Amino acid sequence: MTAISTDTLANILFRLHWEEHGVRHEDSFYAQNVNLWRDVFPAGLEKEILGMKAGESRHVELEPGVHVPVRDMRKVMTVPRKAFKVAADQPGIVPIQGRFYPQGMLRGVPGIYPQNIQPFRVINMDEDMLTVDLNHPMADLEARLEIAPLAVWPKTAEFGGQCQDWICALTDGPGLKRKDKKGTNFGLDAPLDKALGMNDAVFYATPRKVAHVDSQARENIAKVYSRLLPGRKRILDLMASWQSHLPEGVTATGLGMNAEEMSENPALSSHVVHDLNADPALPFADRAFDAVICSLSVEYLARPLEVFREIARVLEPGGLCVMVFSHRWFPDQAVRIWTELHEFERTGLVTEYFRESGLFKDLATLSERGWPRPMDARDRYYPMIQHSDPVHAVWGVAK
Repeated sequence: MTAISTDTLANILFRLHWEEHGVRHEDSFYAQNVNLWRDVFPAGLEKEILGMKAGESRHVELEPGVHVPVRDMRKVMTVPRKAFKVAADQPGIVPIQGRFYPQGMLRGVPGIYPQNIQPFRVINMDEDMLTVDLNHPMADLEARLEIAPLAVWPKTAEFGGQCQDWICALTDGPGLKRKDKKGTNFGLDAPLDKALGMNDAVFYATPRKVAHVDSQARENIAKVYSRLLPGRKRILDLMASWQSHLPEGVTATGLGMNAEEMSENPALSSHVVHDLNADPALPFADRAFDAVICSLSVEYLARPLEVFREIARVLEPGGLCVMVFSHRWFPDQAVRIWTELHEFERTGLVTEYFRESGLFKDLATLSERGWPRPMDARDRYYPMIQHSDPVHAVWGVAK
């Protein structure tokens, strides 16, 4: 079996593991055509990768100041609130406690230009001033990196090409779901609004049999459920549709908005039509299920905390709730805040749904990115988009 060297290429799955504020995080990045002759790994990480073979795995502790940045307090500053500027096509964007924004929205700060898309966080604010943190979102993070080669093969030639910093790619995003000391104001004390209002019943009266993500992403979603659901027999598929994301042989009770769609779902043993935005109360008895899943639909919940409390009610103690989502949705149906957030901030938002409901423990998140997009003539985004749609999951256990 071929071992990784400077004369090989490899596909490697990098998984970042870390825990913070009682939440376990796992962020996975599929790196294609890793080339140790050309690519960059900080602090000698290439020495850990050299000699590895497909099927092996290795863990490395990542240290602040060595593999990830150390927080620089000079990058924490107070600026006038009027320094926060938005583009003409974003009139509704305002600074909110705990939220991230592109640094280019700040005017008059030395070294920052309107084209800068690196994130900054609002960590304090009043009517006149903002305290902002320009540090990398992963600054000071202590994490464990899992390195798992999936395939290794000899090079046939070396024609130059791009130099990749794979650790930079892996850490580009996950930090935006981090919770700071004051928390983030997601506006969960009131129903979340939608661009066109609550017209769910009219919208879903017509079957909409579309695949929201590509086939690789659907496979990754099934792997999430394969990992989390073994031994659970009474499963509720919340906001279900025509397409199952459950592993082969696993069945569930479905709750959704269109009977015709759910009748075509091969994984549903039964189903009920119910509009959670009109009535968050689930039409099931207490402790009726040992697992509740929701695939690619949590972004449509206008009253999420009420729904999550209902989920806890119908789960037995120790029952599992899993929310899976990506970066595609029906534009007019997603709640407005969902459309304004970075995809990793959405992971933080869903984590807050669990946390703020007060009825879940053992919270965890997972992301899968970088997988190659399958060649599929039915996929309207191939070959324009090379990567599979990202998959994000958040889950917790009912108390």
